[in-house]
Formats: sequence, C-alpha cells, structure tokens
Amino acid sequence: MKADGKGWTMHLGDCLDVMPTLGPVAYAVTDPPYGIQDEANLRPRMDRTGKRPAVVNDWHSPSSWDASIDPRWCVELARLAPTIAWFGHWRKRPEVEAEMPHPLRAEIVWAKDTHVGPPCPLAMRDERIWVFGVAGITGQTFETTVWNEPIIPTWARREHKSEKPVALMKRLVCWLTEPGAEVLDPFAGSGTTGVACLRSGRTFVGIEKEREHFDVAVARLRAEEGQSTLAASRSGQLGLLGGVK
Repeated sequence: MKADGKGWTMHLGDCLDVMPTLGPVAYAVTDPPYGIQDEANLRPRMDRTGKRPAVVNDWHSPSSWDASIDPRWCVELARLAPTIAWFGHWRKRPEVEAEMPHPLRAEIVWAKDTHVGPPCPLAMRDERIWVFGVAGITGQTFETTVWNEPIIPTWARREHKSEKPVALMKRLVCWLTEPGAEVLDPFAGSGTTGVACLRSGRTFVGIEKEREHFDVAVARLRAEEGQSTLAASRSGQLGLLGGVK
C-alpha cells in the first residue's frame, strides 16, 4: 500500500520488503529501533501535592520485535543511499558501524534539555546521530558536533513513542542535504522526518510497517502539504495586491 502527495510518498510495509522495490535516493535520515526492548512507562506520576493521580506515557504498547538491530537494514539502506544519518544509543555505535557498508564520517551528539533515563550510573540526556557516507560529508551550513535541541516533553502526548522534535529533524535535513534532494526514511514512524523535509524544500520517501503510525504519518504530511499550499496561495495574493498601485 502506498500514499503520496506533492513532494512526499509513504509506503506501508516492512522496510526489508519495500526497499528492494525502490530506486536510488540521495540521502537517508532515519531513527531505527535502538536494538533494545522497549516498554511503555507505567510508573505513577507524582504531582505537586504529593499525590499520584495518573500514569504517563501509557498510550503505546510494549514492543519486543526491536530487541536487536537487523544487519540487513544497513545493507539495504546503503544500497539505496550514499549518505545516511542514523540515530542511535551510544552503546550501539560499534554494532551499527560494523554492519554499515559506508564508512562513519561524523557523530553528532544531540544534547537534550533534560535527562531521559535513570542514573545508571549517569542519567542520560544525549542521543547520537551517526553520519555514514561513501564519500566525505560536506554540510550545507556550519555546524558543531553538539546540538542543543529540546525534546518533546514527557507529559505531552506523542504520536509515536520515539517521536523526534520537528526542529531537530529540520536542522539535520537542512545541514546534511541540499534543497530539492530526495530523502528516505525506512522507519518513518509518525512522519516527522517527512514534515521536516516538506518544510525545508526536500522530497520525502517514507516506509512504516505499523498501520497506526502509517496513517498518522500520512495525515501529518497531507496537513503539511495543505499548509504549504495555503502559504503559497497567500503569498501570491499579496504579490498581486502589492503590484497594484
């Protein structure tokens, strides 16, 4: 199954089934499963009165299929894209680097505005973005290796359990790719990479295996496309009005 619009396409299915049917793309930007089993956070939340009125982050079901990284993801992705930006937990770098056919060219540390884990031994407030490429990477803008970007608050309802902020993804897309480039995300989730691409003038191809997340991504991309069309229409109208003196 496929859905598309102006500047974007979403495929419903396992990326290992869909990627062999796709042609080459310039870039891949993706946040695959970390290779660790994930569960919903059902711990009670304490409010300022000391009471425990509710639980948080209980709107997604536990997952077990992502207990390990599949090496075929790296192989298939490298076949399609000469440049790949891959999110991951710092412990997984050796594993991903060993399986990725392209050399590692850069590592970005996403420094979050709050910690996102227990002290074991240190409470993490960072995540890594590894950039692999057949050739060296030349960014479109000047950047450093540490990016300070806020997370989506834990108390905010997310469309996906691993949803990334649009601002972060747009920053990555704009640094890594040139305007008009085609960007693939084989683990599209709720479509945040696609939204970032549309907002920055890139073309997006996404793959998502879960129907629930696929539907959310399609809805978000259609809404973003509609906003872009409306903005262009208003800009044209203002141009016409400005031309009449």
